Amino acid sequence: MLISRCLRLILTDIITPSCLHHLLLEFLGTALFLSSGLVPVLPACPLQVVLVFGLSVAMAAVCVGGGVHLNPAVTIAMALTLRLHLWRAVLYVIGQLLGGVASAALMLVLTGDVTPVSAGVWLHQAVVVEMLVTLQLVLVVMATTDVPLPAVVPPLLVGLAVSLGHLVAVSSTGCGMNPARSFGPAVIALDFTDHWVFWAGPGLGACLAALLNDLLLRPRWHRPGDWWAELKRLHVLKPCGTSLT
Repeated sequence: MLISRCLRLILTDIITPSCLHHLLLEFLGTALFLSSGLVPVLPACPLQVVLVFGLSVAMAAVCVGGGVHLNPAVTIAMALTLRLHLWRAVLYVIGQLLGGVASAALMLVLTGDVTPVSAGVWLHQAVVVEMLVTLQLVLVVMATTDVPLPAVVPPLLVGLAVSLGHLVAVSSTGCGMNPARSFGPAVIALDFTDHWVFWAGPGLGACLAALLNDLLLRPRWHRPGDWWAELKRLHVLKPCGTSLT
């Protein structure tokens, strides 16, 4: 009975115009961001890559509006901190991954080549690097979400965080920082060699950022029971048609 009720509420929320609209925005925003960032990478110098990715994510965020994540790592952090329903998080990640595939396909058409992001260091080092650069990015995203700021400021701050991450990691791992960015080229090239690195690193960074933000920097819970109680209210007792993002 409880399972059928939850499934009914989930389906009711998924088919709402708000949820489908956000799914479309995640797809379009991610495709726009990565299309602007990935195409110039092949002939570009490292500094150009740093600037292009930072500016492209800021541009995409401004174009599609606030509330978009454009990155599965950000969506994971939002779901973990109960800012987003779990099923919506799954849909948003699907939209982001499809956007990554679309941008990689566009790069293949325009350049005749697609280069999967691959690690140039030991795998455990690559995971740590990806974790750290994603950690600082997700912390910036969550800070701009929690603190009221003028509408134009959060995209610029997130763009700076993306540029910082590329400045640190582009020479060692290629700087995935965003699983959708790595997933698209891997699908188009049918090459998933060491692809798990670019899920494990950003995933760990997102989880760590969520814990740091909500337990230490801007505490929301004082004990694990508080988080569990809010989780149950959000996913079981609270009407699922209520949008969180």
